This record gives sequence, C-alpha cells and structure tokens, in this order.
Amino acid sequence: MPGVIDSLSTLNSIVRTALAVIAVGLLGFGSYYGYRVLNADSMALKEKEEQLVSMQSQLEVKGRELRQMEQLVRDQTLELERRNLQIQKLETSLRLMKVNHRVAWLTVLDQSVEVESGDLYTTVQFVEVNDKGEAIEAPKEIRIKGDVVYLDNWVVKFEDKYIEHADIDRSTSLVLFRRIFGESQTPRDGVPIDSEGSRPRAYGDGKQVSDFERRIWSEFWTIANDEAKAKELGIRAAHGEAPSMKVRMGKSYKVMLRAADGLSITPDSAPPPVVGKPAA
Repeated sequence: MPGVIDSLSTLNSIVRTALAVIAVGLLGFGSYYGYRVLNADSMALKEKEEQLVSMQSQLEVKGRELRQMEQLVRDQTLELERRNLQIQKLETSLRLMKVNHRVAWLTVLDQSVEVESGDLYTTVQFVEVNDKGEAIEAPKEIRIKGDVVYLDNWVVKFEDKYIEHADIDRSTSLVLFRRIFGESQTPRDGVPIDSEGSRPRAYGDGKQVSDFERRIWSEFWTIANDEAKAKELGIRAAHGEAPSMKVRMGKSYKVMLRAADGLSITPDSAPPPVVGKPAA
C-alpha cells in the first residue's frame, strides 16, 4: 500500500503543478490580453489625437491660405477699380482731345467786284451751332472788303494734365469770338460776335457762369500778362488769334476748336446747317 500512496501523492503533485502552470498561463494570457485591449484603446486614442492635431494644423494652414486669398481678391478688386477709373479718365480725355468745341459755319453768299471802286467784296454768313447742329443765335451776314476773311478771337489753352485728367473746368480750350474782318480792313472795322468780358453763349447750356469762367473772361488780358495768375488757373497760354481763310464763292467753311488747341478753319463739302429758329 505504501507504493500506491506514493504514486497517488506523486500524481497529485503533478496535477497540482499542471494546474498551477495552467493557472499561471491563464493569468499571463489574461494579463497579456487585457494589456493588448487596454493598449489598443490607448493607441487608437493617441492615433485619433494625432489625427486631430494634424487636421487642426491643416485647417490652420488652409485658414491662412484662405485669408491670403481673400486679401489678394481685395487687393485685385481695388486695383481693378483703380484701373477702371484710369481707363474711364483716359477714355474721357481722349474723347475730349478729339471733340470739336464751338463749331461754327462760314458760308460765302456773294463775291463780286464793286464797279465804282474796282474793289472786291465778299458777303459771308456766320452761324454758330450746338452739338445737334442747331443754330445758337441768329446768323450774321457780314460784308468784308477782299476775299480773305479773318476771325479775331481770344483763346485760353490749359495745361495738358487738365485735358488728360478730364478736369471739369479745364478739360478743353476756351475761345471768345471777337469779330470778323477782311484783309483790306482794320480789325477795329470788324463786325463783333461775342461780347468782350462776358461768357460766350456757346458755353452757357442753361448753366450759371462759374467763378472760374467769370474770372477768365473778365480778367483775360490781366491773366494773359501775369504768369503767376495764369499758372494758378492752370493756363498755359492766353492770347489773341486771328486765323484767316481765302474764301471762294459758294463754298462753306467749318470753324472748330479742339480741346487742347486753337481755332481751325477748313472747307467742308457737307451742306451748311439749315438755319431756322435759334436753339433756346
């Protein structure tokens, strides 16, 4: 019996040992499994945190890029507005440079030699028209001695920068038609057109005379002789002119003033305006 007891004791010891080993193994596996589970959650959380940080960083970068784009758009919008304004001013100044102001027609009505004296006389019709081609005032019939017609005028020419920038008061030269006379006459014998010292009707257009214009016409010769005053008003030249034209019977001539220049007299093949009631 002692042998059997020893065998049982040994078996029991082996079983206990096996059970202990199994228990330790189970405990170790459980610990490892629990570690894996807990560590996996921690790693997943850490990974999500890293992803969030990365996304936040990307959002900040995108935000900076968006703000830069918005600023660029604002800058480009302002630049576009500035350029549009420059284009508008340039278009206006170019248009003014081409526009003819104070347009008038000079039509030869008669040209004949006086029997008694043997002198040549020419009768012309002078009529000033508005932008629509309508007479501003009743036409004047003027008889001159000779066949060369002189148009005496006062002209004010402004500095180019005012023409280029379409300045309201100084966007075009101004002219006052003083009188018409012939080559065989003295200027004082000429027929007056505009009244000296007052604003020509052509510049009226139903508007009040500005202080600027009033000063120019009332102080014309004072300004013309005073460099400082002329500069103050942006005037580069103020003086009298008397362009002339050797006229022919039956022809019409157009008198024009360009924005940055003086008067020109040119033959025109188009029929002169039909003169009716002067425009109001």
